[in-house]
Amino acid sequence: MTRWQSFRFFSAARPGFKRATSHFRRRRSFERFAVVTIAVVLSTLAFTVKGTPAVQDNPSQSERPIAEARQTFENRCAACHGLDGRGGERAPDIATSQKTQNRTDAVLTQIITNGIPAAGMPSFSSLDAPTIRSLVKYLRVLQGKSEGAAMPGNPAVGRTIFFGKGRCSQCHLAAGAGGFIGPDLSTYARRRPPEEIRDAIVRPAAMPGLGRSEVTVTPRGSQPLTGVLRNEDNFSLQLQSLDGSFHSVMKSEVVSIDRNAKPLMPTDYGSTLSRAELDDLISFLMSTVQQNNSSKDKLNSEPQDEAE
Repeated sequence: MTRWQSFRFFSAARPGFKRATSHFRRRRSFERFAVVTIAVVLSTLAFTVKGTPAVQDNPSQSERPIAEARQTFENRCAACHGLDGRGGERAPDIATSQKTQNRTDAVLTQIITNGIPAAGMPSFSSLDAPTIRSLVKYLRVLQGKSEGAAMPGNPAVGRTIFFGKGRCSQCHLAAGAGGFIGPDLSTYARRRPPEEIRDAIVRPAAMPGLGRSEVTVTPRGSQPLTGVLRNEDNFSLQLQSLDGSFHSVMKSEVVSIDRNAKPLMPTDYGSTLSRAELDDLISFLMSTVQQNNSSKDKLNSEPQDEAE
């Protein structure tokens, strides 16, 4: 074959050779892509089976206490929906509304997370999953889902614990008897589920109003006064001593004020009381609300004397 014939032969074959080479390269690229894709899929499946998928909640995040949910609702939702969830000028009733009550927890979670832009409700996607779940749970409380819940224990036994082993009556008033240093618990259990009451007993420092600390005030030339600080301004302070008496002291006459960081209410009820005893104590607090409501109903049903 002459040089000219060889040149013509390779020139004619060149387009086909280019197409074959291009096809081979595309095939090689596709095979590499397929291998990488399969590897990624297998790694994901292996991670899903062996560990926790990224889209799931972090298992270290525990369920939020119902009291925290109440605080979150009051801070984030009450301005529009009202403290009782029954609506206001800017948002509808979500407590007694049959439409809202019929919605599933999943739907309510989606509404809280994504909001309803057309209705003016903002998204609360910045809240983590446990907080949103606890908000839904608290909304069910506002809807009355837990009002008829059975008492977890024996209220009669709980009464003996309140006035005996638990020493609750030394500070708290309930059923018309007890102390005055702590908050009156006669109606504390109203619209509160048992789990929130349990949290308040076991973790009082985290509950507003229950984590009060003891204060010792020493006036000049007088004996120290120990109790709970009720009011304080730039010039004076009012202290309630452990016997229930109130003392008003001018700050100009005070030598020292010692504040005890430890809450006045015991923080070891989770260990000193068994679960059954806690259930009984919770039931007693729930029963005082029922007794209080019965007394009010009886009073309202009695005929009133007509004015002469």
